[in-house]
Amino acid sequence: MAATLAVVLAGFLHITFGISIFLAPRDGRCSPAPPVMSCIFSVAALLLAKDVTLYPKSYINLPYFEFAVDTIGSLVMVELAVGVVWCSIEQLVHHVLRLILLFLGMKEEAYLLLEFWLLLPLTTAVAGFFLYKMTMAVMPR
Repeated sequence: MAATLAVVLAGFLHITFGISIFLAPRDGRCSPAPPVMSCIFSVAALLLAKDVTLYPKSYINLPYFEFAVDTIGSLVMVELAVGVVWCSIEQLVHHVLRLILLFLGMKEEAYLLLEFWLLLPLTTAVAGFFLYKMTMAVMPR
């Protein structure tokens, strides 16, 4: 189990400041969906980081080093989860929604005007689902 303060610090750095140390940030966003959903997915990734043991038990006598390893490891996990996994999911949802609506006959101008509002409930549901599943996986019963 990673230190709670280390995971909170990693989440604060990533969510608030958008600091990305290990992954090159993409130019722009992954899709026109609201960026709040990536924050929800980040919380799910932080729950996973809290549940994983990152520091070996044999080096337990170095507490500051443990804090640094937990913080950096949590930051790596959140960056990979959001930068690779969530971005791919968000792009997939965006493209599938666009294909379905344009196939069903929606005008492209109307789609572009409503794109943000059409993606809002879908990406919220997907991010909320991942947060719910992660909560069920890591929280004790």
